[in-house]
Amino acid sequence: MDILVLETLAGGLLDSGLRVQMGDGMHCRPLMDGFAPDSEWILALNESGAKPGSGWALSHCGEFWLRVEDGEVVGSIDGGRQQVRRMPLERLRGRFRYPRFHVEFSGSIRSGKRYRRPFGSCFELILEPIATGWEILVREAGRDENLARLTPPLHSAPNPREIEGWHLSGTPWECGRRPYNAEAGPENPRPFIFSPEVGKTVDGPGASRSVTGEVVGRVGKFGRGTFAIGKFALAPGENGCPQIEWMEFFVRIAGGYE
Repeated sequence: MDILVLETLAGGLLDSGLRVQMGDGMHCRPLMDGFAPDSEWILALNESGAKPGSGWALSHCGEFWLRVEDGEVVGSIDGGRQQVRRMPLERLRGRFRYPRFHVEFSGSIRSGKRYRRPFGSCFELILEPIATGWEILVREAGRDENLARLTPPLHSAPNPREIEGWHLSGTPWECGRRPYNAEAGPENPRPFIFSPEVGKTVDGPGASRSVTGEVVGRVGKFGRGTFAIGKFALAPGENGCPQIEWMEFFVRIAGGYE
């Protein structure tokens, strides 16, 4: 079967045109009759292995193909054999682009330094220095967008993405420039949420309305994390606001599309 590759979801190909070995119902390969000319499919290909021939092959020992029609994929997506389901093609792409992940790591940082740690398939957690401490960022490779910027609360209380010395002080109310006149900093561990859709389909540059709870829920459904501050040292600062000399931390992050 000669095919034209429109997109590669996993793995790599050197050519957009392929010849895939099919079968006569034997050798664990499907008949070509079910694949009409000019039809569109998602195929899970492998090499011939112990089967006759060479090059790419499509196995019949299971169901390794999905029909694409009207922007959806149709077939046994993740159910039993011969079970027919439908799913938006874009959702299936998301499963390949952003598979599920769960990571834990610890680190330490000193005042004015930047911390970076890759995780998942294409993300990075960053502690970006600011005048009063650090800001927690999550970025995707090739983009400048902070995917965690919709972490609540967005107003009325200090945001857990921002780490300042007065948060860790035993007398936070002595800091004259604390936002919202808060009596305490964010909880520890600090929760944060993120999604690759931030800046795209969610609250993009042209957004004309405020962020809703539904939008925040969509972001948190993709990615969630906690940032726990362990040991630290503070130094006196201006206006009763101490500076963080150094701190140790522990991070848990989970996410991806199901």
